Amino acid sequence: MKSLQNSLIGVCLVFVMTLNAQNPLNNENLSDDKAAQKITDLFYALNGDETKPHKKINHIKGFCASGEFIPNKKATKDFAIPLLNQKSQKNGVDSVEAKIRFSLGGDEQNDKTKSRAMAIKMQSKEGSPNSDFWEIAMTNSRINFAKNAGEFIEFMQINVEQKQGKITAEEAAKKRQAVQSFVNFTREIGTLGVSPSFANNAYHSVHTFFFKKSSGELVPARFSFVPKSGIKYLNSKELEEVSQDFLESNFKKQLENGGITFSLVLEVAKEGDSLSDTASVWTEINDNGEKIKREKITLGELKINAFSGYECNGEVFMPSVLPDGIEPPKDDMFDVRNMVYANTFSKRQ
Repeated sequence: MKSLQNSLIGVCLVFVMTLNAQNPLNNENLSDDKAAQKITDLFYALNGDETKPHKKINHIKGFCASGEFIPNKKATKDFAIPLLNQKSQKNGVDSVEAKIRFSLGGDEQNDKTKSRAMAIKMQSKEGSPNSDFWEIAMTNSRINFAKNAGEFIEFMQINVEQKQGKITAEEAAKKRQAVQSFVNFTREIGTLGVSPSFANNAYHSVHTFFFKKSSGELVPARFSFVPKSGIKYLNSKELEEVSQDFLESNFKKQLENGGITFSLVLEVAKEGDSLSDTASVWTEINDNGEKIKREKITLGELKINAFSGYECNGEVFMPSVLPDGIEPPKDDMFDVRNMVYANTFSKRQ
């Protein structure tokens, strides 16, 4: 049960919540800043340590890597995103330098859990006339576990109550079953396995962003970083044989054996797709039982070429940092998510 709970919390706590939402537990209308503060307090109630007030409380175990994003040349023509037209500081080719952090979710320390996260900072060449930045935070789940702050707070409170012994694991599970978003997310986690490396997971935006075409049209799309080596999971025997600390060493071996590459793929929304509900996947089968096809656009490839230690573990990766040509989501979660990131980063100083 603890493993499932950590997966639920860990994969999802990278996503934090809504504008002017209602808390279903006390019917209190929350402003953005109050919702963010309540969520921050619940994070610390769940994963904090009073003896270590500056302790990191989410995505604690992780490491850093460096690489470059190489834009798809067609994408640079089709989209008005100046960052995609930058030259690398190192070799002058069309690429953007990238700093990457891989981590487990929540306070998890065991690599055998399902939760995986990837965060990225991309920056255009220093001194460029169009200096720009893009920061990204993703997990290996396609959806979030809550569609508003009220649901997020309820989920966190259930887990805090369970941790404090106020309710049993069975009572907590029953409470989660009463909220469809929680049910959706549990189902999503059930489709995931335990990967042998951070390089064998796809990582997802969850939110719908708006990408500006050269014509000026805004294209709504969710995006994913998809591993070129494929999504892979350990079988039961392999999982039994590995230690609790295998992800870093396996990642280093993959770097030595030819590097690690992810494709950045946009999945363009179709008419009828929700642009605001991040707690459900877009419909995959239509009413006639036919698979729904959506346009997919590859913006480029992220090539990771070096392990770079642990220094980035102390940094914050803010999803609100977007380059020209990419506009933020219009859902109820995005702004307060960034507020919570800022709150928890401030408490670590």
